[in-house]
Amino acid sequence: MLGGTLSGEDGVLDLVAAIYDAALDAARWPDVLNRIGDAVGGPEVIFGVYDPATGLSNLLAPRIDPVLVNRLLDWAPRNPLLPLGIGQAPGKVFTVGNFITRDQFTDTDFYQEWWLPAGYDTEPLTTNLLVDDGATGIFTSHGSLRRPPFDVDQKRLFAALAQHLVRAVALQRRLFRLTFASESALDGFDRLQQGFLLVDAEARPLFTNRIADALLDADDGLRLEAGRLSASDADGGRMLRKLVLSCAAAAAIGAGGELTLRRHAGRPPLNVLVTPVPLETAMAALPWTVSRCPVAIVLVTDPETDMQARLSSLQRRFGLTPAEAAFALEIVKGDGRQAAADRLGITVGTARTHLSNIFDKTGSKRQAELVRLLLQK
Repeated sequence: MLGGTLSGEDGVLDLVAAIYDAALDAARWPDVLNRIGDAVGGPEVIFGVYDPATGLSNLLAPRIDPVLVNRLLDWAPRNPLLPLGIGQAPGKVFTVGNFITRDQFTDTDFYQEWWLPAGYDTEPLTTNLLVDDGATGIFTSHGSLRRPPFDVDQKRLFAALAQHLVRAVALQRRLFRLTFASESALDGFDRLQQGFLLVDAEARPLFTNRIADALLDADDGLRLEAGRLSASDADGGRMLRKLVLSCAAAAAIGAGGELTLRRHAGRPPLNVLVTPVPLETAMAALPWTVSRCPVAIVLVTDPETDMQARLSSLQRRFGLTPAEAAFALEIVKGDGRQAAADRLGITVGTARTHLSNIFDKTGSKRQAELVRLLLQK
């Protein structure tokens, strides 16, 4: 028994598969989140994702009184817990006691006015789901003051499921507004700025979008060997095939993962995300002429393509020049005009001119206001 109400490993595998189902069908999230909460012994959960770049925004707390949720949102500017976990890597599990003592927490107004009336234990299980360019995501399972604290098995199960939640949110984020439904629906994946591939257990592509085709044609980082997906370096190829094969085992607990694939000197590596795909969902999306079974989605991000898309978007939205758009993207990183100028290899005077032009074209008056505007879709 791995924790909560799950009956053995089959129950865990079923829950892992359900997590990836929810990534492809957001309506399933509330049920899946409740199942996770029950399994780990903290039935009241909060799941929040905010990504201004794509418009993806979810705040789900299926079993928590909506009045409490609204009060929690009101507390956000003064919530002493929010800044504490910001730097934690997605998938890493943390709790209040990792940062402050119980006495320090219970002495806060937030604890007295929101936490204690909600009836929560002081050691919830939490993980960041994503932290990337203004996007944030968090998942918390709350224990109750009326229940025993989380035990070792429940914490271990939460940690295992956290890895899948991170991958599922990454998948949902990149495929937002695109759905599997029919063969024609696959045409929508050509609008993605990432390479998208459906592959079988032997890493043979069953579907590739235009970006994936271009990456394969370039044969730099990603390639085909005897019809199977591989990489330019042998180690990368073996790891990629291993991750794909892990997805064939009925959404095994360790299924999928992430890796980077090296490219020729001077080019940034490709970032690859491998996730299981529910068989019935993938088969519904594929032409009836495809007889092999897809087991995994492979998403490949080329930092060069991603950067060019963001530059083009800023130029279209605000009429920026290429140099101004590049400077605007550096400003969004939030470490100031000098640091942005240094990264671009321009003088402070040029940076000052760029910033003045960007203010004029966007209607912004302050740098903080500009950053918020640039992060909006």
